[in-house]
Amino acid sequence: MNDSTGQNARGSRYDPASPTIRPEWRVEVDLHLHTTASDGTLTPKQLVDQIAKTTLRVIAVTDHDSTNGVAEVIESAKSYPQLTVITGIELGTATIDSELHLLGYFIDIDNPNLQTRLDQFRSERVDAARAMVHRLTEIKRPVSWERIVELASGSVGRPHIARAMVEAGHVATIAEAFERFIGEKGIARVPRPKLHPVEALELIHQAGGVGVIAHPRTVNNLDSTVKVLVDAGIVGIEVYAEKYASYRRDSYLDIATRYDLVPCGGTDYHALGAQNETTPGTNGPPPDTAAMLLARAKRMHGANIGHLPAGLE
Repeated sequence: MNDSTGQNARGSRYDPASPTIRPEWRVEVDLHLHTTASDGTLTPKQLVDQIAKTTLRVIAVTDHDSTNGVAEVIESAKSYPQLTVITGIELGTATIDSELHLLGYFIDIDNPNLQTRLDQFRSERVDAARAMVHRLTEIKRPVSWERIVELASGSVGRPHIARAMVEAGHVATIAEAFERFIGEKGIARVPRPKLHPVEALELIHQAGGVGVIAHPRTVNNLDSTVKVLVDAGIVGIEVYAEKYASYRRDSYLDIATRYDLVPCGGTDYHALGAQNETTPGTNGPPPDTAAMLLARAKRMHGANIGHLPAGLE
């Protein structure tokens, strides 16, 4: 199994043999969800409607390099008084030797500096995606760019290329597309420019938010990287996420305890329809996690928190 790419890591969302480890508490919090604003397949309203039928009470939609779905999520959640929405985003970053995704919570989605950078990131995503499609054509695995854009309905990403590859019959599953072709070591992979994690964390802080390390399985030299990010103001790390095997979950909980980080989590739900996909309400952090993150945000920003959701004060 390959922990460096995360695309076939044991205990991850890509491993069909790994069962979801349900926590002992009632799952009421999911802080990692995606919509059609990036690479999910459900619109913000469809996602909220689905979540409203579960045990969830606090959610954060964290689309890749985009906050375009957040306002619709907040508006749709007004029909469900039990739901509290935290503004969120997921930023792709990289160190010298690995990829690291950061989740930002309580951000001001109207922050002009944030939106300018997000526009740039999305443009770079499209350029990288086009280059990967070109490489796939060169190795006799052609896919239609028009179809990829149609599948995206928003911010184009690698999952859309993977879905197009499945439709074209080049691979049997999305996981195979990543492992063989467009994952970190895939033969058609074209990386896009990425911020260093500390730079991305600063961007989150400027927008009045706090940062959390997403799916740490993708990070090489995790402990030393965490040390750097702790000094830069990171407040949490995903522990109760995806389909982590118990040994993996426990190792991340140890890191959270050692560095006084909030143990966070969520399903990283994209609604891809894969047999092994963890669905909202089946996994997530303890019920007080959102309140703990808010306390860290207040400690960092005082009255200048980017977004204070009703129901969480």
